[in-house]
Amino acid sequence: MKTDLKRYELFGWDYEHHCPLGEKEMAWYKKFLRKTVGPVLELACGTGRLLISIAREGYEVVGIDLSMGMLHLAKERLSQLPLEVHKRIRLYNRDMSNFQLDQQFGLILIADNSLRELTTKEQQLSCLKCVDHHLQPGGKFLVTVRRFDPTKFKNGRRDIPWSDPIRHPNTNDSVRRRMEIQLSEDGKWIRGVMFYKTIHANGSETIEECPFEAPVMLTDDYISPLSKAGFSSNVFVGYEKQEDDEKNSILCFICDKKNE
Repeated sequence: MKTDLKRYELFGWDYEHHCPLGEKEMAWYKKFLRKTVGPVLELACGTGRLLISIAREGYEVVGIDLSMGMLHLAKERLSQLPLEVHKRIRLYNRDMSNFQLDQQFGLILIADNSLRELTTKEQQLSCLKCVDHHLQPGGKFLVTVRRFDPTKFKNGRRDIPWSDPIRHPNTNDSVRRRMEIQLSEDGKWIRGVMFYKTIHANGSETIEECPFEAPVMLTDDYISPLSKAGFSSNVFVGYEKQEDDEKNSILCFICDKKNE
């Protein structure tokens, strides 16, 4: 198992508890959905947090994810949906840095920092070229990220305390998590560990360590590969069409093909 996938395979079910889909976020996507011709593609769709909400709005949607564990959870959720919603959704186990599907899409999404899961510039550029190949003429490509905030790293380190307990959906065990994150000396990487403490029904405890790393990506670190892949991009903040004030934590990239 790849190091960064371990957390998603074992504890991906907690993602929506810590990163719920907010009303402002969904309203932002709806603005583009209303103008979309053709189906929607979400890369790194995870447990279907966003994808299912899009299908509920009446749109055909395809999701891809590298984690079989996350896709399994998404499929469980799909089985509980009304049939007319379920039929609008297709899921595939694919690597978003190199994928090939049999259709093009009017809207392609990479939400909530997922592009940063690709840790090299080569992987990022390869992903964006795949997006270009799968985007319909006149289609939109949307990337949303949470801005990196160096002020949260005192002396290059950030510690996030134990979360409130969450019930495991299958075992009903109580699970809490905390994080230790280190900023590299050159300021270009964050590396850390997520600790998951599981309190079992018999009172025993186990702790699982899930290491992770990600590049520190500032605004230009997104714009540059987008441009190289053939996209022009406008940057706004806070799920609103507001110019970047360098303070809001949410960055939204609205991308079009340059040659159109």
